Amino acid sequence: MSIETILLFFVADLAICLVPGASTAVTASYAASGGMRASLGPITGIHIGNFIWYALSGLGLVALIAAAPNIYAAIRWFGVAYLLWMGARMILTNARSAELSQHSEIGFFNGFGSGLAVHMANPKVMLFYVSFLPQFIDPAISIPYQVIVFACVTLVSESIGLLVYSFLASSASKQAAKRLGKNPVGYISGTILIIIASGIAISNFNA
Repeated sequence: MSIETILLFFVADLAICLVPGASTAVTASYAASGGMRASLGPITGIHIGNFIWYALSGLGLVALIAAAPNIYAAIRWFGVAYLLWMGARMILTNARSAELSQHSEIGFFNGFGSGLAVHMANPKVMLFYVSFLPQFIDPAISIPYQVIVFACVTLVSESIGLLVYSFLASSASKQAAKRLGKNPVGYISGTILIIIASGIAISNFNA
């Protein structure tokens, strides 16, 4: 496995991570509501989701899930339900209080659950591992070894992409709070989660 292949994968993966998607939207919504610290939960959840998918890829279970869609369908619909619940919770919390409590209302595990849910429920993620990852796999080299290397590379590239969006969302939220005298992004963040869940649900119906 050459360093050129690893660098090429890093550049390609980073480019994909920097394109706005469900994962970046969820992370940005938490950062907008609770600052950079609030984004650590979804980022961690997304990374755990990545490691799960890499493990499934290494074990050959992605093909099994593709062959047994009912298993993956159950995971996707659970993720949709969780995102809808978190979106509604954010909106209701913001409606009850003009100042959102970052520590009690947007805890680490809430963000973690949302990040993990969106990453496991999104059909596009499975498409990534089925179509994109094999392009960089060398059959002559240990598959588990390559999967571990690519998983570590993704940890770096995805962290860069998600932290960039978290910083931008957090900064925009602070500016909005200064100008409006309050933080309205709880409504926006909750709505984003509901839109993402609805989009995934539509994808599930079309899958």
